[in-house]
Amino acid sequence: MSQTLSTKSHHLSTEQQRMIHCIRLLGDLLKERPRRSVYRRFAMEQNWPSPESIIRQFGSWAEALAIAGYEWHGESTVELPDKMPKYTREDIIETLAIYSRDMGSIITLKKYQQWRKLHPKAPSHYHIVKTFGSWHDACAEAGLEASVTYSKTELSNALREAIQEMGFSLSFEAYREWAKRNNKPSTKAILHRYGSWSAAVHAVESELYNTNS
Repeated sequence: MSQTLSTKSHHLSTEQQRMIHCIRLLGDLLKERPRRSVYRRFAMEQNWPSPESIIRQFGSWAEALAIAGYEWHGESTVELPDKMPKYTREDIIETLAIYSRDMGSIITLKKYQQWRKLHPKAPSHYHIVKTFGSWHDACAEAGLEASVTYSKTELSNALREAIQEMGFSLSFEAYREWAKRNNKPSTKAILHRYGSWSAAVHAVESELYNTNS
């Protein structure tokens, strides 16, 4: 195994850069490529992004490691950023159309990753999000219904981050634009879990008030 730190981080969102930074911190501490199970334990102690959040952002743990600069030879090889292929919006839409013909109009990240094993030249989740801004936007433009399940903790954490960045009394529109920029859970996912936008914001703001009081 060899480690090479990538300098191409300017295209990552702030949250993605934080995730890569946490992976590198653990790698430096362990002096080896971090395994997901080991990272999970450190993430819980250090309040780092969870492995599931990282996988949702980059498509797979292996791809996140590759972007963090870890390369190894195993059953599959992940290309480093310098060698990553380029995809246009049209390329991605065409790929998602092929997926739809093969798998149907409902798409999940897990199903796409399984399908991609049979189509290795297809763009990764990371490439799709980088090009369209969010997984949901790409799927919507391709006429697919993106199905993603978030835990209540993941949803409340996303709202908490947005409120801490933009302030209390967070509006529906402000969060929606912020979520697109940072590839966070959609307003639809939050409404499905909490029932209404006001209930969601009230619940999270109450937690923040209690924490700060």
